[in-house]
Amino acid sequence: MSQVTATLSGVHTYLELLAARAPRSAFSRPTTDARRGGAPPHVLDELERAKEVALGIEQRTTDMDRRKNELAVLIDTARDLAEQEDLDALLTAMVRRSRLLLHFDMAWVMLLDLYGQDSVCVRANDGAIADRNGTARIPAWQGLSAIGSVAKSALWTGDYLRDDTIQRSEQVESIVLEEGLTAVLAVPLRVGDSVVGVLFGGDRGPRSYTADEVALMSTLADYGSAAVKWVRAVAYTHSRIADLTAEVDRLRARDRNRQQTADRGGRLLELATEGIDTDAFASAVSEALGGSVWLRGENDDVVAHSGRPWEGDEEELAAATFTARSEHRTVELPGGVTVAPVRVNEQDLGALVLRCHEAYRKPDPALVRYAVRAAGILAVLNRSGESADRKVRDEALEDLINGSPFSRRWQRRLQRLGIDLSTRHAVIVTRVQVGDRHRLSTWASTFVWLRGGAKTIHDGHLILLLPHADPREAARDVMQRLGEMLGRPAPAGAASAHGGPKELIAAYQEAVLCLDVLTGLGKEDMETPATVDELGFVGMLLGGNRDIGAFIEQTLGPIISYDQQRSTTLAATLEAYFAAGASPTHAAEALQVHPNTVGRRLERIGQLLGPDWQQPGPSLELQLALRLHKVGKSLHGRAVPGEETV
Repeated sequence: MSQVTATLSGVHTYLELLAARAPRSAFSRPTTDARRGGAPPHVLDELERAKEVALGIEQRTTDMDRRKNELAVLIDTARDLAEQEDLDALLTAMVRRSRLLLHFDMAWVMLLDLYGQDSVCVRANDGAIADRNGTARIPAWQGLSAIGSVAKSALWTGDYLRDDTIQRSEQVESIVLEEGLTAVLAVPLRVGDSVVGVLFGGDRGPRSYTADEVALMSTLADYGSAAVKWVRAVAYTHSRIADLTAEVDRLRARDRNRQQTADRGGRLLELATEGIDTDAFASAVSEALGGSVWLRGENDDVVAHSGRPWEGDEEELAAATFTARSEHRTVELPGGVTVAPVRVNEQDLGALVLRCHEAYRKPDPALVRYAVRAAGILAVLNRSGESADRKVRDEALEDLINGSPFSRRWQRRLQRLGIDLSTRHAVIVTRVQVGDRHRLSTWASTFVWLRGGAKTIHDGHLILLLPHADPREAARDVMQRLGEMLGRPAPAGAASAHGGPKELIAAYQEAVLCLDVLTGLGKEDMETPATVDELGFVGMLLGGNRDIGAFIEQTLGPIISYDQQRSTTLAATLEAYFAAGASPTHAAEALQVHPNTVGRRLERIGQLLGPDWQQPGPSLELQLALRLHKVGKSLHGRAVPGEETV
C-alpha cells in the first residue's frame, strides 16, 4: 500500500510541476527523491514513465505557447504590412518582422523593378553591417539566378558557402561573404503566378532551420507578396489619379484660355463694328495681344499704330508684308514679330503687324485671327472711293489688249491712278492652267496693286503691267513668287512698253511670242524669263524686221517641199545629224535606222541643197532655219513683228 501511495505522490508532484510551469530540470526531482528513499525498482519505473509523460505534456504546452506567440506576431505583422502604402516602407517592415519572428542575424529582400522589370536590387535589409538599400542594382537577366533558384519553393542551408546542393548566385554569395553569414533561408515573393522577388534570412553561425520555421517564413512572404501587390495597385492608382488630375487641369486651363480668347476677340469685333478710331483700335489690339501693333493699309502705308513707330528693318518688314498679303498666310520674323494679312471676301485690305513684348513669346493664333477679322471689318467700314481703283486699272488694261479705242479721258484717269504709259513699263505674260484662274487672279490683284500696276486674264494668259525699266528683272521676280505659290515652275515672257497704247499692244504680242518660242524650244523649266535678249539668234530674228518665212524658205525650202511631196523625213534627219555633231553613225542611233539609210538621206540632202551645205556658213544657216521652222510650228500662225507669215 505504501508503494502505491509513493507512486501516486510522485505523479501528483509531476502534476504540480506542470501546473507551476516549472523548468524541465525540476522534473527529475521526484525520481531522484524516491531513489534516495529506497523505493523499489518498479516504483522507480512508474515514476520514470510519469516523468516522460509530464515532459511530453510540458513540451506540447511550450510548443503551443510558442505557436500562439508566433501567430500573434504573424497577425500583427500582417496588420503592419497591410497598413503600409509605400513600397520601401512595406519591404522594410517585412525584413524587420522576419528577423523578429525567426531571430535571424540579418534579413534582406531582393526585388525586380516595379514595371519594366529590367533590373534587380536589394530594396530593404535589417541587421546588415553596411547599408545595402538600393545597392547591388544589376540587370534582371543577370540577377534572375538569385530569384530563379527559389522560384518554385523555399531554399535553406546550414552552410551556404560549403553546400554544393544548392544553385549558386553571385549576388547572394557576395552578400553572404561581406556580411559573414553561414546559414541562409530564402523564400519567393509571388504576385499571381510571377515571382517578383526573394525574402532572405541569414545567420552568422551554423543553424538548422526547422520545417515550422520554413513554413513561418513562407507565410510571412505570402503576406508580404499580397501587400506588395496591393501597394503597387495603390501606387498605380495614385499615378493614374495624378495623370487624370493633370489632364483635367490642362483641359480646364485650355477651356479658360479659349473662353478668354473668345471674350477678347469678341470685344475687338464689337469695337470694329462700332466704327472705333483706328488708333484706338490699334491700342485695343495691342492690349489684347500683349505687344505693339501696326495696321498697314491697302497701299502698304501705316494707317495706325500703338506705341512708338516701327524701329526695325523697314525693307525686311516690307518684304514680309508683301509675302503675307500676296500668299495669304501669316509670316513670322525674328524678335517676336508676326505679320498677318487682312482680307475680307477675297479682298486684300492690308496687314496687321504685331511685335510681342517678350521676343521669345508667340501670340495666340486664335486671338490673332480675331484681331485680323476685326481689322478687316474696320477697314471695310473706312474704305474710301479708292476701292474701285483696282477695277478701273484692270478694265483699262483689258480694253487696251482687246484693241478698244483709248481716249485721252481714260489716259488722264489712269495717270491719276498712277499709271502713265509714257514711262517705261514691263509687260509680263504667263499661262493660266485649268483650275488656277481664281488663285492667280487673287494673287496678281495684290501683287500689281502694291507695285502701282494692273493685271488681266486674256486668251489663256495672265498679263501683268508693271512700272519697271527692266522687264527681265520684273519677270524674274514674278516667276519666283508664282513658282513658290504654285509649287511648280511658272515660265513667263516679258517685253518693254514705252510710249502709249500701240507700244503696249506690241509689247504684249512680243511677250506672248517669246513665251510660245520658249515652249517650242522645250525650255519651259528655265529659271530666266523669255525675252528677245534671252532667246539668242531666235530672239534677234523675232525682234528685227527680217522676213523669217522667206529665210526659212530660202534656206530649207527644198528639204521641206521634198518631205511634203514624198512623205520623207529629210528635215528630221538633218536635225538629228547636226545634233549628233555631224556624225552619221550617231544620227542613225538617234533615229533608230541603219547608218546606210542616213548616208543615203544625206546624199539626197546634198543633191537638193548643193555640195557646200556642210560648210560652216551654210551649216549655221541650216541649223538656224531648222530651229525657226520647229518654233514656227508652235506659234499657230501668229505673226511675228516684222513679218507676214512663218
